[in-house]
Amino acid sequence: MKPIMHRFLKAINFIEANLNDTFQLSHVSESACTSHYHFLRVFHALTGMTAGTYIRRRRLTKASAALLDGKEHIIELAQDAGFESQAAFSRAFRDMFGSPPASFRAHEKASTFRGQPIITEAFIQHLSQGTITMTPRFEHQEALTFVGLGADFNLTDPSTIATLWNKFQAQKHLIKKTQDQTAYGLCYAPKVKEVFSEAFHYTAALRVNDNAPIPDGMEKIHMNAQDYAVFTHKGPLAALAITNDYIWKTWLPTSGLDLADAPDFERYGDDWNGDTGEGSFEIYVPIVR
Repeated sequence: MKPIMHRFLKAINFIEANLNDTFQLSHVSESACTSHYHFLRVFHALTGMTAGTYIRRRRLTKASAALLDGKEHIIELAQDAGFESQAAFSRAFRDMFGSPPASFRAHEKASTFRGQPIITEAFIQHLSQGTITMTPRFEHQEALTFVGLGADFNLTDPSTIATLWNKFQAQKHLIKKTQDQTAYGLCYAPKVKEVFSEAFHYTAALRVNDNAPIPDGMEKIHMNAQDYAVFTHKGPLAALAITNDYIWKTWLPTSGLDLADAPDFERYGDDWNGDTGEGSFEIYVPIVR
């Protein structure tokens, strides 16, 4: 492990060990034996967010777990998370999790998907090795129509999507009036929506003309014109979870952009080898600009 990585992870360990304590950012840089100025620059360069943002999001994530445990009062959680008032804590919590603390606690299926995971060596190496574009390009797409195979999955265990792709590869010849053979993976809310649901609907598809027929057992999806932030993932699918963590839990919350109510999707072009599961593909995140 490189010395700079070793010092950086020492700082992460210090943050985790002292989440409920009052400390300054200078204490974090001291734990890494690094000057305060250079530590802040390196932290942002390695993770795409400021150290202060990471600490606040980790404290809110820990508070979300405590809320579901149900043993502490909200004001106590606010104080533990370093907020001066319950009102300030509630605003920050709602911004991060989409629900105020009381509503989050009241629902047994409350989702912590938006929570900030602990930064690991694997996460930093994934970003620093260029296996994902940390800064996306922005693109406007006109209306698109797809036909493919879809099913509901769970955010905590999306591994069975590979089975859907295998089935799709065997049946995609049935799709007519295609634009080309570029494959797409479309992600959107399940047909039966639940508050705090961990479910999502995923469709492996090809782009088609609007009047394309729908083979038995398949579905047609029409997507309106939309702006997107486009990321490139490089390498094996096994590392896709780290890429998604960066996009949804690091980049999006700190981008200042709103997420549009539209599907996000993966585009598998010529740089992707479906047989080996290696190469690169693009991830389109719908945004409001």
